[in-house]
Formats: sequence, C-alpha cells, structure tokens
Amino acid sequence: MLRLDYANSCHDREGESVVDISVVTSDETAIEEQVDTVSLQKRIKIDKEKAELLSSLSAADFTGQRTRVAYVLNLYPQARNSDVTLALRYWEIFQSDIYNPAGILPKDLFRLERLHYLVRARAKIQNEYGLFRAEGEIQRRRRQHEEAMFDSVTRDEAPRHVVNVYSDETGKNGQFLIVASVWVLNGRSVFSLSKAIAEWKSKSAWANREVHFTKFGRRDAEPLAEYLNVILANREFVGFKAIAVENSRLRRSVEDVLHKLHEYMICEGFNHEVRTNRVLVNQSISVTLDDEQSLDAISLADLKLNVNTRLRNDHGEVVSVDSLSAVSSRDSPLVQLADLVAGALNRKLNNVGEINYKDEMADRIIQVLGLALGEGTVDGVDASLLMKI
Repeated sequence: MLRLDYANSCHDREGESVVDISVVTSDETAIEEQVDTVSLQKRIKIDKEKAELLSSLSAADFTGQRTRVAYVLNLYPQARNSDVTLALRYWEIFQSDIYNPAGILPKDLFRLERLHYLVRARAKIQNEYGLFRAEGEIQRRRRQHEEAMFDSVTRDEAPRHVVNVYSDETGKNGQFLIVASVWVLNGRSVFSLSKAIAEWKSKSAWANREVHFTKFGRRDAEPLAEYLNVILANREFVGFKAIAVENSRLRRSVEDVLHKLHEYMICEGFNHEVRTNRVLVNQSISVTLDDEQSLDAISLADLKLNVNTRLRNDHGEVVSVDSLSAVSSRDSPLVQLADLVAGALNRKLNNVGEINYKDEMADRIIQVLGLALGEGTVDGVDASLLMKI
C-alpha cells in the first residue's frame, strides 16, 4: 500500500507550478518500527545480562560458566587475546582435578569443558558486553595470532594483581556502629576460598541457607565450628579488618560516618597490607558490599572517587579501586563471611541482654579469626574507635 504526501505547490524559475510529491510506504515504516523495537529489546537484554555477569563476578559466584570465563579474562589479560590461553587457564583453575599441564589424557578430553563453549562465552563477553576486550589487531586477526601466542601460552604467566575486599556493616541501632571486611589478597584465592566454602556447605546442615549470624540457633554451633575450620584451612591469602565507633559520640549522620569508615577501611587496610609485605603496591582493588547497606549508588561513586584520590596521594598511579559495587549476600559466600564477622562483633559490642549461646558463638568467631579490636582514630570521624586493620 502506498501513501502519497503532497507538499505545498511552489514555482520554478519559469514561474510554472511544481508539486513536490514524496512517496512513503506504510509497510516499510512498519518494518522499520519493528526493527527498532527488536533492536531496543535486544539492547535491554544484553544490558541486563551484562549487569548480572558483573554482579556474579563481584559476588564471587562461580556457578555459571560465563562468570567463570569472565573471571579468567579479568585475571589473565593474555586470555583475552588467545582462546588457547583461555582454555588452559580455565581448566587449570576450575577443573584442576582433571587437567594435567604435563599432558592431557585422551579420556580426559571428554571431561574437560569443550573449547568451543569457552570461545562462545568469551565472544559474547567481549563482543556483546564490551568487557575484557582483546587488543585491536588481535580482534581482527585472532586465528592467525594464536601461533604467535605460543610462547606466551606455554609460559607460566603471573595473573593480574587484584585485592578483593568484601564488606558489611551493622549496629545502627546499637551502642557501636561497625564496619567489617574480608580481604582476599589475590584473584586465585577468591575462587579457591569460595569453592571450599561451597563444597563444604553442600554437604552440611547449612546446605540450603545463607550464612547469617543473626539467624543462628542453638543447633548451629557444630556447623559453625566446621565452617570456621574451612576458613582457617584456606586463610593463607585472607585477612579480616573491622572498625567500630560509638554512636552516642557522633556529631554527624550515620550515613556520613559509614561513608568515612568504609573509606578509611579500604585506604588504611591497603596501606597495612603493603607495610606488612603481604601485597605489592602495584595493585587493582575490587570492593564488594552487601546491597542492604546504607550507601546508595551516588554514595558508592563518591566513595570510589575519595578512595582513589587518597590512594593516589599515598602511592601514585600504581594502585586504584577499579570496581566498587553492591551485591546480594545471597549470591556471595564472601559477603556472607563478612556478615559473620560483623555479626560476631555486633554481638560482642552491642548486646545488652542476657548472655547465651550466641555470645559463645561470637567469642568463638572472634578468637578463631583473631578479631580483637584496639583503639585508634580516623580523620573525619569525631570519636575514638575500636579497630583491627
């Protein structure tokens, strides 16, 4: 069907009347609108998938293959350029019980994750989500580049230096306001600790529940002891830091103080790790908070800016917070661990009721994880603090 749209008459140079006729097909217009709608729906779907992937990565939730592939791409930049490197690192990290770097048995090829599945996930992450992109020339000539990557693939390349911080806060209605955090000092340990917790939990009394201190009952004493043993067995690159400030001495809003405490926790916590030679100065820092905390998106952006300014003043351009996000504790075993630390300290400092089994649990957590707090001060907080940095 055609629709003729007649423009107003005009005159040419000879003075003759000219009619401007434009022809528009309604079918073509409908098709264009359909295409635009489909494109918009696809963009919305891609943006949603990208946000979910980044959230899973921040939460250390490795249940999905796409998250595991993104984890390798983030940790090993060379894997962004080479699918062979990607596969080898993926097998080494996530299928270490099958993968043998000295030689893969034919029967094990049937058990290892298929290369084309990994390539498909990598392509989606890089091309659709725009994350962890390969170098420009490699994007155009990936197949030819694989041969040139041989030396890099076979060399035991060190992963990117990343410190991961998982934080929780508590005590808004108690005597003390508390921020507690779990520090994992290299990227590989994020997976190994998360995996150890998940494997134990799947066979424990806590198999179908989150780890929340406030929800513990009398029967949780034994699972708690087992859980703490798992943490201790995987603690080589894990640390715990906490700050508590007395609410009654505050001269500013709770939100402002929490903002300052998180800022101090990250900056001074990193300085402490450098001073004690547990990490190099040349680092990226990834911070993950429980999404039930009081800091909204604007506060998180401001916190990231303030932290990076302080870190730059202390160490130059070699360290920065690359990621600062909030995720649901349900999806993150390490945010749940931060909740456990915060809950134990909250019970110890803020309990005004009678002493019972929860106090015994709090004492056990504090003792096993070495969370004894000492006095200190923080610039911008007009009160003395109890802290362990």
